[in-house]
Amino acid sequence: MPFTNTTAAACGILAMHAIDMFRVGGSLTPPAAPGLTAAGWTIRAYITGNDTLFAKGPLQLKGDVVYYGYLAERAPGELAAVIRGTDDFVEWVEDGEFPPIPYAPQVPLPATQTSIFIEQGFWTLYASMQLISPTGAALGALAPAITNTAGSTGIVTLVGHSLGAALATYLTLDLARGGLGARVSACLFASPQTGNQAFVTLFDQMIGDYRLFNYILDLVPRVPLGLGYMPLPRRTVLQPATAEANIRVNIGCNHHVICYCAMLDYEGTMQATTPVPAGEEVAPLVLWARKPENSVWPNSWSAISPVLCLCDGCRKKPVLLATSKEGLNKELGIVGPLFSALKFGGCRRPTPQ
Repeated sequence: MPFTNTTAAACGILAMHAIDMFRVGGSLTPPAAPGLTAAGWTIRAYITGNDTLFAKGPLQLKGDVVYYGYLAERAPGELAAVIRGTDDFVEWVEDGEFPPIPYAPQVPLPATQTSIFIEQGFWTLYASMQLISPTGAALGALAPAITNTAGSTGIVTLVGHSLGAALATYLTLDLARGGLGARVSACLFASPQTGNQAFVTLFDQMIGDYRLFNYILDLVPRVPLGLGYMPLPRRTVLQPATAEANIRVNIGCNHHVICYCAMLDYEGTMQATTPVPAGEEVAPLVLWARKPENSVWPNSWSAISPVLCLCDGCRKKPVLLATSKEGLNKELGIVGPLFSALKFGGCRRPTPQ
């Protein structure tokens, strides 16, 4: 079923849960995020792989194995494989190097398909990935193990954000070519470019149901630069003028998955049930409110639309105008009725009031 903005935002929330679970404390099998359970999902398995070292140059792998995501089931045969982003990735891409290598998947390509290249660091990390059970038992290499879990009738939706979107791209294609075929779909956010024109054409031909969302102000979807890398054809470029929420302009906010979700479906994102992680609580806030064009500040507001940022960086350095609608009106010097349309929420997690 094609992804709408609403269903895509719900997929983005799954990616939010994946990174929250990573921050629990280093476990390969962290407990499910409360919002994941509340939405009806049950974890069937966990995705692991080698840890990354974000030093200047190509992406490097460490020797230790870490949690990268989960395979969850909501109804019998309805599976979601979710791969998290990485905190330092957006900073690394400015100094990163992205050497291309020939594409050599587990299921060999026909001899007629040549000159297909993908990114070395992303692919090497993907090749290290395994699936483990909730008890930590090894289930095998990632794509074959997910195929076995899906069986003959299961459908699998791949979700990834940032580096996780690149890894999910490779996994989606492996699953489709490895036996699942049209039972695979993908919803990807803020993905770096994963291969050359021949690779993205192959992906587009093999995967009938996918959407990639890139924000025009996000740096990550623009890399790697040159070397023949191309974005996936069926991408939606989010624009500030048409997004459902305006995002504070900085490198972290422009890239964070929760900001992508808010731009796609503001109300659905604000209803997310995941609590703010311990130690990051702040009072509800509004970063700033936008008045209509040609209005006179501050007394001619005919409407106010929410302008806020929901990401980790702003959670740590919140811009607190007021803790209530009354306080905000006083802060802005607005005289008159309260504006019930104002949205309040923390940057890390939506907590409307």
